[in-house]
Amino acid sequence: MNAQLPASVFIGIDGGGTQTRAIAIDETGDILGRGTALGSNPNNNGFSEAAKNIVEAINNTGATLGVHATICLGIAGLASPQVADRLRDELLATLPSFAATTLHLTHDLEIAHYAAFRDKPGIVLIAGTGSACFAKNSAGESFRASGRNFPYEDPGSGYAIGKRAIDSKLLLAVESRPSIAALAPRVIELATHGDQEALDILRLEAQHLAKLAKLVFDDYAQTESLPIVAVYGGLLTSESLYRDTALSELHSAIPGIKVIDTTTSPAQAAAELAKSRS
Repeated sequence: MNAQLPASVFIGIDGGGTQTRAIAIDETGDILGRGTALGSNPNNNGFSEAAKNIVEAINNTGATLGVHATICLGIAGLASPQVADRLRDELLATLPSFAATTLHLTHDLEIAHYAAFRDKPGIVLIAGTGSACFAKNSAGESFRASGRNFPYEDPGSGYAIGKRAIDSKLLLAVESRPSIAALAPRVIELATHGDQEALDILRLEAQHLAKLAKLVFDDYAQTESLPIVAVYGGLLTSESLYRDTALSELHSAIPGIKVIDTTTSPAQAAAELAKSRS
């Protein structure tokens, strides 16, 4: 952004477990800048680190915060108002100029749903570092299942695939959650080349991901008849053996389902939400 700042700036944040993405737009919707940083899920990274990475992503867009800035943050792990308030406090402590901005904090599933459906009904399924499923019906009611609600954490996610590969001794152990999730592409590569243990891991986690989606669908289907699922997260948006396996299990678990990919990113949707709420 140059010295001639627009009258208003709207910033969208998509904060995941591995990466934080930011987009700044002006009043006409034109993109002013993009920025990235490391993950900002406070459950994974801690509140202080999450706030620092959010600030870095915003700074990397070139946007200047102030009374004319409105920010919508869709952050993984914001499962309660208490968690959102704590992150808000940490953001203010990290960068006092946040006090002059308008902040809207929600979870990453909300902005992903808006990116796919705007205000229409539909289901969002995410499989990246973590996993989750979220739906809204035509009455505005929401239904959610987090991967952290399962005995085996984040089923169908990169973390779950990497953890299972470590537990089975297929791959050597690593320490951090992002590092464990980063093992998933290697497991997919091994499975693609016919490694039976890797194939079994992918099939099992794909089944678990489908069960996660089915939990949300069973509630959603009580009021909606057409199941449309938008998929997000690196494991579902990139062509791979795992995506194919996961979608196959999804179709088996929910017959008649329609799966869609979207062109609007959650960060872009968050910026548009910021604009609509200003």
